[in-house]
Amino acid sequence: MVRKKIGQDARMVHVAYAMTDKQGTYSKYIGTSIYSLFARTDAWVTVHLLHDETLTEQNRDYFIELARSCGQQMFFYNMAELCQDILQEAREIFKEAVDTDYYTPAALYRILAARVLPKNVKRLIYLDADTIVNMDIRKFWEIFMDNHPIGAVGERDLMNHYQRQVDKSIDEKLYLFKNSWTDSDSCFNSGVLIMDLERLRNMGDILLPGLQFLVQHQDECQFFDQDILNYFFSRDYMHLPWNYNILQHWDRKWGEPELREGIYHYMGRTLRLNFADPRDSVFYEAFVHTPWCNAEYICKSLIVTRDVISGNIHKNNELNRRAAAVWGRRRRVFVGPKENEEKLREMFFLQDVEPYVALEEGWEKTGLHLPYDLSTHVYVFFLDTFPELRKQLEEAGWQEWEDFIDGKALILPRPAHLLDEYRIFMVM
Repeated sequence: MVRKKIGQDARMVHVAYAMTDKQGTYSKYIGTSIYSLFARTDAWVTVHLLHDETLTEQNRDYFIELARSCGQQMFFYNMAELCQDILQEAREIFKEAVDTDYYTPAALYRILAARVLPKNVKRLIYLDADTIVNMDIRKFWEIFMDNHPIGAVGERDLMNHYQRQVDKSIDEKLYLFKNSWTDSDSCFNSGVLIMDLERLRNMGDILLPGLQFLVQHQDECQFFDQDILNYFFSRDYMHLPWNYNILQHWDRKWGEPELREGIYHYMGRTLRLNFADPRDSVFYEAFVHTPWCNAEYICKSLIVTRDVISGNIHKNNELNRRAAAVWGRRRRVFVGPKENEEKLREMFFLQDVEPYVALEEGWEKTGLHLPYDLSTHVYVFFLDTFPELRKQLEEAGWQEWEDFIDGKALILPRPAHLLDEYRIFMVM
């Protein structure tokens, strides 16, 4: 028997995004993802935007302009109104999963998509806002789901692609893994999904039961929507190819900077201002085609860039002046890795008579030897473990900026670390 694909008799591809945009600056991410989707397909596409009252009229107009310019269509669903009752129940069960500074209701909207979309929409692709579609979405739409309710990329499949081992010890640590069918082999990322809405509608509500499960150990929850979906579907989902959800925090660490067919996912602020890297340029090449990339945006982003740089330089100058005042009264003792001594002596004009405590590899096991008298010397540490060391020194009665200083804070970061790409991009 020939397996019939949905795309063979259904012309329209349905894609959903979800958003809460308190500052009005996040919509551009979705707009950029939508353009990347439209630009690489000749299929008819309907975008369903699951939003709330934070969607501004300006951003709504931009979304409509974008869809019309590409000959596609877009529908808007105010989830705060359409799902008011169930969201209120969700807050009563587990408020932190719905409303905090970090987590917003939008994370849960994908779970409610089957409830609000028209009944004639039987299949749905869900994409997180911070994605770029570098493939023909029709190929994704026509995938055979083999009677699974959802399809997703398993984290084990991603790790296998990068030839990395899964940390199996996590199976005995996480509440979700210990108390459900989910484990490190079966869990998936929920940022890219394909959903059989008919099957999901037949299942009924999973949001409230999922929250009732998670609230029992809320301190162990990281991504509430993802935990709920894994709780219900980790043993019954279609394993999508790894490149349908290319997680950038892993791809930048283990992958190659080569553009691949697939869907790029910039979760955790992994978008960079590095046009030489195709994983970044593919995003900006889409962004410039959206209504959000206009003269106002360019001016504001340059202003923020200027302010970030000048602010960091001013802060660095203040710290160095404060340090100079301290070691103007005492002799400096630098403490850092042995291999950095020559560089630090040159950078800070350290005289030969000023000591440098050179630490060999493995010094953490033997401990620090700090022989110089605090009445005549001040210690300047160049260690990644300074926050932990600070606590130990203060417990021993030492005073920061009197007896010891964080030397790494005195060094102006490299340009790549000096600029906050996320802050610059979110100017409007």
